[in-house]
Amino acid sequence: MAGDAIPISDRTHGVDVALIAGIGVALICLVPDVDVAVSRLFFTAGDGFAWDHAGLMEFVRRAVPTMILGSLLFCVLLWIAGALTGEWIWNISTRPIVYLLTTVLVGPGLLVETVLKPHWGRPRPKDVTLFGGSATYVPPFVISDECARNCSFVSGHAAIAFWLTAYAFLLPAAWRTAAFRATLAFGLAVGLVRVAQGAHFASDVASAGLMVVAVNMALARLVLKPR
Repeated sequence: MAGDAIPISDRTHGVDVALIAGIGVALICLVPDVDVAVSRLFFTAGDGFAWDHAGLMEFVRRAVPTMILGSLLFCVLLWIAGALTGEWIWNISTRPIVYLLTTVLVGPGLLVETVLKPHWGRPRPKDVTLFGGSATYVPPFVISDECARNCSFVSGHAAIAFWLTAYAFLLPAAWRTAAFRATLAFGLAVGLVRVAQGAHFASDVASAGLMVVAVNMALARLVLKPR
């Protein structure tokens, strides 16, 4: 990881913007019919969402958020050790730690878990009548009272997985684009698991990715000063 002065080249930033724009376009295309159609791929009448409690899927649901937050804790411990010894380990100094903590608090923490999920009221796929539940289907971006707590919009698992893109901004410029793409793909993979489990619609995942990565990019410009 780089130190306090993080180079953010115009070329790499342009690639990142193009990738985010691609997520935005995908999000716009997720009209209700498409949203339902994607979830229907993983649903079988009579059996429901067969992968809801599958071993690997459950591992992702239970372990991935803990592992990701564990990586952040590890970085904080390295920063503390560096501050005590006067020599930064892997160049994890104060500015990168402030960036990592701020992005995780604002994106997955504030926007997703505090503002949207508790108050949006969108029921999960497995809870709507279309897929054997009792709630009425609610399109993306429509606030409702069909879900009381821990609702579908947006995906918390996808949000914390997409948050890993924050690490890409701390890497040397030569590695940054590849790391950004890899962490973006990881976020999509985790989101797909949640869709397969009937826990989220595809638009919940796309929305989480758009919000969290946009926060990461904006705060990279504010906190990580380019040379």
